[in-house]
Amino acid sequence: MATGAMTGKPLIESDRVEGTNVYDRQGNNIGSIKRLMIEKISGRVAYAVGSFGGFLGIGAEALVAIERT
Repeated sequence: MATGAMTGKPLIESDRVEGTNVYDRQGNNIGSIKRLMIEKISGRVAYAVGSFGGFLGIGAEALVAIERT
């Protein structure tokens, strides 16, 4: 779980985020990040598309909200 403290570089490459596991609030692995959707003008991540569940490599996709603080 994230602690809110930044470590390392202030930026991260998108290919390092894609494939990252997604956890629910109880800490259960519920899927992974498939792609990031980035706003062209601001450069901010608008949302992520996640891959959840599935059978034989065919999974359901869903939008993952990005919490902003």
